[in-house]
Amino acid sequence: MSSPTRGRPPASSREVLADAACELFLEQGYEATSITEIARRAGVSRSSFFNYFAGKSEILWFGFDRRVDALLDALADPAPPLADALAVFALGDTPDTLALAIVDARTMGVEPELEAGRAARQLRIGTAIAARLERDGVEAVRACVAGAGYAAALVSAVWRWADRGAGRNRLDLMLLDALATARAVLEPRG
Repeated sequence: MSSPTRGRPPASSREVLADAACELFLEQGYEATSITEIARRAGVSRSSFFNYFAGKSEILWFGFDRRVDALLDALADPAPPLADALAVFALGDTPDTLALAIVDARTMGVEPELEAGRAARQLRIGTAIAARLERDGVEAVRACVAGAGYAAALVSAVWRWADRGAGRNRLDLMLLDALATARAVLEPRG
C-alpha cells in the first residue's frame, strides 16, 4: 500500500505561484515584488519557488516558452514539412500569465520585461526557422528574412490574441491565420 503524496501537484503549484505573482504585480508592480513575497502569497517556501521557476520573469513566459520549445523540437526534425513544424506552435497550453501581462503591462510595470523578452524569443524562433530553411536548401539571406517574418507573425499573433481578449478568442486559430498571412507574404506565388 502506498502512502499519499504530500504537497501540491507540480502543475498546481506552478499555477498557484503564477497567480500569486500576477496578483502582486498588479498590486505593487513587477520591480517592487520579491520572490519571497510571491512564495509567501502562494503558501510555499522560497526554495520551493525555484523548483518551478528560475526567476520572476519566467512566471510571465512559461506557457509561451513551452510552445517555443515544442516549435524548436519540431523544426529540428527534418521529416515534417516546414508548414507542419510551424503549426506545432499553435498547440499546447495557453500562455495566460503572458496574456495578463500584455493587457496590464503598465499597471504591472512589466513593459521593459515584455519588450526584452519578446525580442529575445522572436529572435530565437526566427533563428531556428532560418536554420531549418537553410538545411532545406534555401539560400542564407532568404532563409533569415523568412525566419524573421514567420517569427514576427507568430509573436504578433500572441499579442493580438491577448489584446483582443484572450478568453474570447482562440489562440490556435489566430496563430494559424498569422502563419497563413506570413506564408502569403514570404512565399508569393507568381
